[in-house]
Amino acid sequence: MDCFSDENQENNLSPMKRTPQERKLSYRNLLNKVEGIERTDDVGLQAINQLGEVLREANSLDTEWKIDERVEHAGRNFVGLFSPIISEYFIKKVQYIQNEESEELLPTDLLKLLEDARNILPEVPESGFVYGAYDLDKVPEPKTRKPRQKVAKETLQRKEPERVTNLDKEEESIEEIVKVFNDVLNEKYMENNEEPINYYDYIIDTDSFANTVENMFYFAFLIRDGKAQIDLNKEGKPIIMPIKASTLKQFRDEGGVNTQVITQVSMEQWEMFGELRNIDDRVIYNSIKRKMQGDRN
Repeated sequence: MDCFSDENQENNLSPMKRTPQERKLSYRNLLNKVEGIERTDDVGLQAINQLGEVLREANSLDTEWKIDERVEHAGRNFVGLFSPIISEYFIKKVQYIQNEESEELLPTDLLKLLEDARNILPEVPESGFVYGAYDLDKVPEPKTRKPRQKVAKETLQRKEPERVTNLDKEEESIEEIVKVFNDVLNEKYMENNEEPINYYDYIIDTDSFANTVENMFYFAFLIRDGKAQIDLNKEGKPIIMPIKASTLKQFRDEGGVNTQVITQVSMEQWEMFGELRNIDDRVIYNSIKRKMQGDRN
């Protein structure tokens, strides 16, 4: 292992977890482990795994040295302390394998594989009568299918005119509501000395978020039909005002086209408006609610 490779990276990523005294004690413990493995003369898989753990721990200890400590001990490779013992162990392992291969295979050695062979070779599955004897008296009866009921075409044709009638009624209802919004807009515009009024005071219902969204939808028809105008004041707040018929005619004669605009408001914004507005600010939309209730009565 090259203890000087990637020095900067190791210095930044490997924190000092142990003191020099603790590292020396760890090196001594690793040497004792290796010497203990050597004394047992064990060349099996368990001994190899133990040596692998020793090497990994030695590599981990080596990465904990600071750069100045590595420069001071530049001629010393700490993992090299284990090299003579580990090399001697692997020489024993190679000699053991060579001795095993040189031995002749005896016929009795095959009996040692008998138990393992029994677990590997597949066995023939036993056959049996799964369904038993066939009883002619218990033949399942075929299921009878119910005839499908055909829907008469006349019924569908009768429902179609009712659907068209409902759509016509819905459009008439929308037109009536839009007319109420237009009347209240003109009324409050005149009461405000023909000055634009606040858009949110006009459409926000502090008691219902759903009604507020519907009010934005209805007001969009006033913009589309050229009966109202929306703009921003000096403070960046939206303001609205009605448009006179003469102004609308001049606008369209000059090639102007009205576009339906639908604004949006979130639940958080709606709640904020409800907290900031006082009773006087709700006068405009309350007028719309009273007028709509009066038309229904």
